[in-house]
Amino acid sequence: PTLPVAEVRRSDGDRLRALLAEGRVQVRMSTETRTGWKPLRLLVATIPGPTSDAPFVLAGGHLDAWYHGGTDNGGANVAMLELARAFARHRSMLRRGLVVAWWPGHSNGRYAGSTWYVDQRFDALRRRALAYVNFEGLGQMQAKRFSAQVTASLADLTRAVVREEVGIDLPTSPPGRSSDQSFNGVGLPLLEIDHSRLAEDGGYWWWHTPDDTRDKVDATVLKTDTDVYAAILARLLAEPVYPVSLTATVERLGSILVQRQEAAGSHLDLAEALARQRRLLETVRRVQIALDGGAAGDPASPASSGVHGPEVDLALVAILRPLHRVLFTLGGPYHPDPAVSEGSLPGLNAVEMLTANDPSTDRYQFARTTLRLSLIHISEPTRPY
Repeated sequence: PTLPVAEVRRSDGDRLRALLAEGRVQVRMSTETRTGWKPLRLLVATIPGPTSDAPFVLAGGHLDAWYHGGTDNGGANVAMLELARAFARHRSMLRRGLVVAWWPGHSNGRYAGSTWYVDQRFDALRRRALAYVNFEGLGQMQAKRFSAQVTASLADLTRAVVREEVGIDLPTSPPGRSSDQSFNGVGLPLLEIDHSRLAEDGGYWWWHTPDDTRDKVDATVLKTDTDVYAAILARLLAEPVYPVSLTATVERLGSILVQRQEAAGSHLDLAEALARQRRLLETVRRVQIALDGGAAGDPASPASSGVHGPEVDLALVAILRPLHRVLFTLGGPYHPDPAVSEGSLPGLNAVEMLTANDPSTDRYQFARTTLRLSLIHISEPTRPY
């Protein structure tokens, strides 16, 4: 592309507006854009599990920064390093491995580092990875508001940990397409905690500016944020039965299908997809009851009988993988989607075109064709990895 792009800060924009109010203004703009293949350094710390082929949790955060990058993403980088050291010291207590990666190319390569990692480690991620935990924006001074981007499968765990550590009820939302979320095609459960300033306190005004310096990082806030991530990772790495919710994910799929059916009306019939979702929900509820029975003392449950381990961990995530791909990708497992947010279950986004166009138009017929193909993708039995 040859179109020049320039960002104008609010203060500069106000100055230009003031000049324009006085009369004609002449502005000279120059930009420099360099594209091409570049070698980047991707740092990885690996804390192995009990065996060389044990399942593992992937944690990551971007290393590159705009200017000094105090809170974006220096605080998170420090937390990742200290947590890697801590879990390495206590590796004998872990049931699962931990891989920590500092991603290059986050902004200027639009998730180049994490996308490259998926390409190079696809088979290992597909067969042994259990989740992706993203570190972003930790330690912001005067941070007061907690929230989380998290897949439904990890939402209960995330809310429980934040309630224990911070004493609040955490608001959660589905992940968008940001923060090196390059693992949707692999089908990994995902979570990211956000702890930020309130708008009335000035908000995150220094983001992506030269003012994002070390003084914007509050050590006390950074300690709180790191403790939350430590507690989440400890649960993911050391609990006897891997703490994901199958039912929450299938219920989430069902709620979105119902919403799309209501929006489509008579233009599209999602009855078969909804029937398959209900049957799947009945199945995963039985699985979840068997797993959770240990808390009630059921001797037949995995948690009580000792029948737990990597096979159970991997089986749970194998059920989730195709569901996550349907919920969060358009291009399937092998080709990353553009780095823009398409919402949940993006394959049915064309429903909006059905309701906005007359059935005689090309746009309506193209939308129907696209949706038929998407329904095949959603409804056909998918063999999990």
